[in-house]
Amino acid sequence: MVQTKVQKIFFALGTVNTLTVFSDGLEDVLLKAKNRVYELHNKLSAFDENSEVSQINKSAGVCPVKVSDDTLRLIERSVSYSKQTNGMFDITIHPLSMLWKKCIAEKALPSKEQVEKRLYLTNYRDILIDRKNKTVMLRLKNQAIDLGGVAKGYAADEVRCIFLEENIDEAIINLGGTVITIGETRKIGIQNPYEKTGTAFGSLGLHNKAVVSSGLYEQGFTLNGKTYHHIINPKTGYPAGSDLAGVTLIGDSVEELDALSTTALMSGMNSAAGFLGICGIEAVFITKGKKVYTTNGLAGQLGFC
Repeated sequence: MVQTKVQKIFFALGTVNTLTVFSDGLEDVLLKAKNRVYELHNKLSAFDENSEVSQINKSAGVCPVKVSDDTLRLIERSVSYSKQTNGMFDITIHPLSMLWKKCIAEKALPSKEQVEKRLYLTNYRDILIDRKNKTVMLRLKNQAIDLGGVAKGYAADEVRCIFLEENIDEAIINLGGTVITIGETRKIGIQNPYEKTGTAFGSLGLHNKAVVSSGLYEQGFTLNGKTYHHIINPKTGYPAGSDLAGVTLIGDSVEELDALSTTALMSGMNSAAGFLGICGIEAVFITKGKKVYTTNGLAGQLGFC
C-alpha cells in the first residue's frame, strides 16, 4: 500500500528544511511546526541582525540582554556541552569561524596575529547568564556567540514534540541534514565526506531515532599541498586535525547529537568512541584513509550504496 505523503519545504536557520508526514489532513500541524522553526530562527540566528543572539553580540562587553526562555535555555545547555567536552564545543567561536570563512572564500591563510586576536575572544566561560532576570551578556567587547552548532537540533526536537503532541505516528523531520524519524523503520542516507552535501555512501534503517552528520565536505581550500577546512578547533584557532573525514551520530536528542558531532570529528575515532559510548550514542566513522567503522550497536546494519 502506497502511503500518502504531505510535505512542507522552507528555508530557515541557514538551510533548507523538509517536514514530511504520511497522512492527509495534517497541513495545519505542518504549518504549526514550520512557524515554530521560524520563531526559533528569529531568536537564535547569529546572522539575523534583529535576533536575540545578535543583540547579545552587539552588546558584548557593554550590558546584559533580556532573552526568551528558548534562547536562555539553549545557551545554558551550550555551556553545559562545553564543560562536557572540555571546551571542544564552544559557541563563542564565532569571531574565529568568520575569520576562517573569509579566508576560505579568498583561499588565503590568516595571519598569526589575526588568529590569536580572535582566539583570545573564544571562551565559553565569558558567557554571563542571569537565570533569575533572564539575561545573557558576553564579558568582552567583540566577543560573539553562534548557536549554529545546536540550533537545528533544538528546532528539530521541538518539531518532534509538536508532532507527537498532535498524535502523528509517521513522519520524517529533516532540518538541513539533521534528521529525525517517527514511526516505521526508514532508510536514512549517511553523508559521504568526500562529496557535496546530500551525497550518501551508505544508509541505515532508523526507527524513532535521530541522525546528525559532520564532515570536511562543506567548505575548504588547499594551499601548498595542505587542505584547510571550516571546522575550527576552539583551543588552537586553526582547522581541527584528526584521523576522521566524517562522522554520523545516531541517538535520541538531536540537539545533543548536533553539539557532539563536530566534537567527535575533531577528537578522532578512538577518543570519540569513548565519550559517545558513555552518552549512549552510536556512530559511523569515515577516516581520512576512506575506511568506514561503526560502533558496536550498529554492527552489520550499515548498507552501502
